[in-house]
Amino acid sequence: MANKRKEDRLVERNNVSIKPYYSARSPQGINAYTQDLSLGGARIYTKEFYDIGSAIKVQIELADTQELIVLDGVVRWLTAKEDGEWFDLGVEFRHRISNSVLCLIKHLYQQESKIPTTIA
Repeated sequence: MANKRKEDRLVERNNVSIKPYYSARSPQGINAYTQDLSLGGARIYTKEFYDIGSAIKVQIELADTQELIVLDGVVRWLTAKEDGEWFDLGVEFRHRISNSVLCLIKHLYQQESKIPTTIA
């Protein structure tokens, strides 16, 4: 079976809070965690059911640095676990900055070392 993923995924558990993007439901967010993570998306383990195609806002606390990042996402797939209480969500991130802009930033600033990390 061929791998359809665009980016490599890192198997990593990070705490997550999920909020439906267009809903007042759960204003504080649903607690969950990542099972794996990439620039393009994540597999998230949660007790909450989400319809495929649902727009969500995902806040991830990165395990190594405790930094909080907030990303818009879309639920691309969902599978129920055997216990029926937990779900795996396949979430695709919707980045607001286009790849063209990222390439331009990399081109302009990486040469002069004005940014501390590379943009891949």
